[in-house]
Amino acid sequence: MFRLLLQKAVDMIWENVEWKQEIVEDSYIIRFSGKDYKKKLESTIKCLEIQGKKFVVYEDAKRKSCVIRVFYVATRLVPDFPRDRDFKRALRNELLQFWRNRTAYASHYVDSAIRTAYWILQSWKENYLDGRFKKRKPKIKKLFARIKNSLFSWNGKILRLTVIPRERYLVFDLSNTWFIERTEGWKLGEIILKENELILMFSKEKEEIPSRGIIAWDSNKYSLDGFGDIGYVKIDIKQLYTIHITYHNIRRKLQQLLRKTPKTARKLLKKYNERERNRVKDFINKITTQISKKFGEYVHCFEKLQKQGMFDWSKKHNRDISVINWRTIKQKLEYKVIKMREINPKYSTKTCSRCGSRNTTIKNGEVICRDCGLRIDRQLNASINLFLRAKKLKPNPKVWKKIVFPKLRMCPVGVGVNGVKPNEIPPMNPEGDEGNETQVPEQSFAIKINYN
Repeated sequence: MFRLLLQKAVDMIWENVEWKQEIVEDSYIIRFSGKDYKKKLESTIKCLEIQGKKFVVYEDAKRKSCVIRVFYVATRLVPDFPRDRDFKRALRNELLQFWRNRTAYASHYVDSAIRTAYWILQSWKENYLDGRFKKRKPKIKKLFARIKNSLFSWNGKILRLTVIPRERYLVFDLSNTWFIERTEGWKLGEIILKENELILMFSKEKEEIPSRGIIAWDSNKYSLDGFGDIGYVKIDIKQLYTIHITYHNIRRKLQQLLRKTPKTARKLLKKYNERERNRVKDFINKITTQISKKFGEYVHCFEKLQKQGMFDWSKKHNRDISVINWRTIKQKLEYKVIKMREINPKYSTKTCSRCGSRNTTIKNGEVICRDCGLRIDRQLNASINLFLRAKKLKPNPKVWKKIVFPKLRMCPVGVGVNGVKPNEIPPMNPEGDEGNETQVPEQSFAIKINYN
């Protein structure tokens, strides 16, 4: 019944949406690959020039491929959901009548449905504006109910949910559960009731702790590379990638059994999918806990990544990008550290962190600046640029000498360096020295956090 009520709330709000026109500047990508890619490229460029469109060409002669980014200005419709008091009052009255005609359940579920409907539509709006969803009304498919504070009582051990006031209740004895001791003194917030599980959300006011500084993280396939007021930090997440690839290969083998034994294959697929989710969840929980213990008093800045813009013509590259859980790591860290921020990562790898020039080449994992001669590990270079953006500073030789270089020579107090080999330290020539040999700061370091 709650699903029907929620869907009706969504329908009524959707019918009263006001669509406003907004002018936006955006771009799209055209990709070419193969032996004849140059012919296709030339004809496409001619068409774009005739149409008078602005575009940029990125060509890779070694891979025999090319990318054209075309820029355009368009008008799109942006939804504005009604939130005035008169509409909400009329919405509640109609839904309340609908609810009472079909069930004797508590009327407070109507308020929960209205709040949930607005949350769903707001989430849909964000995805719609990012281009992930189309202009279609959301449909409620899952069975669940959000239960507000006025519909339950909690004494620290016994939870009682109101179904029909003064007649029917759901009672749960949680005195022997594992989380009771951990949540002592915490406040129980809204509850989500599903078909076979109960989700409890506990909250506690955070103590105001002054931050010790900033750490900016560059997210990569095998590692999280951080640079900040503590220096350079490298966290190994290769096992996360290994988990995904291992179960990807298992699924490929099981898919061959679908024609012969479909029932058995589906059962095994379900089993291994669940096992993969559990292992990934366990890894992320442990690695984020270790980060919060060691660097919990710092403000953590992550890249605002959109995976859709990172895909290219390589099937392996696209698969690797799609499986890494960067967003999940950020979400888990968000409630374990003091503060989280997102930074635009555009040109963070290509820009020289010493002089700010983009006249660079990336070769063998190193960024080489043609202007100042700096040679530095690409991941370290990106994390330094993100750190400077978090500080609202532009890279230049003075900033490098006063702020960046001293931090490259730091080693964090009370943090051990586990299993670091000489070749794991990012190579660089911090003073921009010329020559073939790379130099390394005396106390540069890399950290592998043991999550077991």
